[in-house]
Amino acid sequence: MTVPGSGDAGSRRRVGVVGAGIAGLVTAKVLREDGFEVIVFERAETIGGVWAASRTYPGLRANNSRETYAFSDHPYEAAANHYPDAEQIRGYLDSYARRFELESAVRLSTEVVRVARAGSGFAVETRGPDGNDTVACDFVVICAGTFSAPHIPEIAGAERFEGTAVHSSAATAPELFTGQRVVVVGAGKSALDCAAWAAERARDCTLVFRQPHWMAPRFLPGGVPSDRVLINRPTELLFRYHHLSAAEKVLHGPGRWLPAALMWAMGQLFRITQRMPAIMVPAQPLPAGFENIGMASEFFAAVRTGRITLRRDVIAEFTGPHEIRLGSGERIGADVVVFGTGWRTQLPFLAQELTAEVLRDGRFHLYRHILPPEVPGLGFVGYASSVACQLSSEISAHWLSQHFRGELDLPAAEAMHAEIARVHDWIAAELPARREGFFVGPHLLHHIDELMTDMRLPVRRSRNAFAEYAGTFSPARYRGVAAERARARTGGPAAG
Repeated sequence: MTVPGSGDAGSRRRVGVVGAGIAGLVTAKVLREDGFEVIVFERAETIGGVWAASRTYPGLRANNSRETYAFSDHPYEAAANHYPDAEQIRGYLDSYARRFELESAVRLSTEVVRVARAGSGFAVETRGPDGNDTVACDFVVICAGTFSAPHIPEIAGAERFEGTAVHSSAATAPELFTGQRVVVVGAGKSALDCAAWAAERARDCTLVFRQPHWMAPRFLPGGVPSDRVLINRPTELLFRYHHLSAAEKVLHGPGRWLPAALMWAMGQLFRITQRMPAIMVPAQPLPAGFENIGMASEFFAAVRTGRITLRRDVIAEFTGPHEIRLGSGERIGADVVVFGTGWRTQLPFLAQELTAEVLRDGRFHLYRHILPPEVPGLGFVGYASSVACQLSSEISAHWLSQHFRGELDLPAAEAMHAEIARVHDWIAAELPARREGFFVGPHLLHHIDELMTDMRLPVRRSRNAFAEYAGTFSPARYRGVAAERARARTGGPAAG
């Protein structure tokens, strides 16, 4: 594939990066180290994306421990919680930006209003503190995130309600729930987090939800962090990927009873260790619904004390200034309603002709979840949403940078389209809740293996097969990727 402007990176070709969250920061770092001029456009007043203070509700913590929710070359401070909270993650991202001198590349309070083709590159139109501007870029990378537009369902009678009704991302004031009658809508991680926080401070708290989701404990018996068990090669083998090795074909063919039994046992372990009430136990065993899994130990602890009322129902209407009616007919007093009802992924700034290439039938049409086949100068990082997004974003950034440099051998556009269609069919079958097509979820290492193979770098990252499969997984396994790429570029051995 021919990349517009590819060749010697010493020509200081310019890359516009949209978004300064996890994906945007690591993309900027990788591209700058590869010789590109990088400008990062961030509409918020601070870096951090979903972890910015303006978007995080009280009590928010990572689903991962600090060992796995990290970039390959930048560990957390030893004082950070084992499962870092939002403030600690903001500090982590700030320290990453300072250490790698990314702050000078970021234009804060600068919203991208349009990205369009311009000659062999792109025109990026922005609106910022100094007014409107248009920046010419050779390449553009979208790192705006999959959590871009809060989703709040339309409910009849909303105009009657005189209390506070907000999406979970806007429930940022710690005092919002104090002394109030709080209703939280949803059963995902954000809804359960908000309910747990409200339970400590509200007059009363009710969780209203349609269907429960599987939630993992933060620690397994013996104090083992659960992500140590969930994020590794052996566990990943239990999930059916769209490319299967010979052994995996047996495991998910004649031997499919084994992963089914182990997944059932995992669900029972989650249920028993957290003492999940029956109403919160999903009807289908794992791996069904794994795409919605989170960690909510604090929520189940609050439920056990009786501080949260559970209603498997829907809000039918707002019936008065401080009252809602459920589908069952039950009426509940409410001063605050928090919608933990998810997000919609939107790209309103993409020109129509680019949108047509990126979004087809409501799904992201991206090879390796990164590249639209017909627009090789446009990339997406952070859209291979996974159980360890720092690492999947970092390796995606290396893959894309290598492509922009003209050093990545890719199949023809027709073959990429066919691969995308096949992956979409797999997602529809295995991960139906991610209909937009950008989720790899528990298949983190399978996906990274594909990217590493494309870059002709070693897939096995440990000293031997035993350590690779039985050892504790860490993003630090990949800290040498930049050096390996550089050695391969100069004709030396890829592995050090």
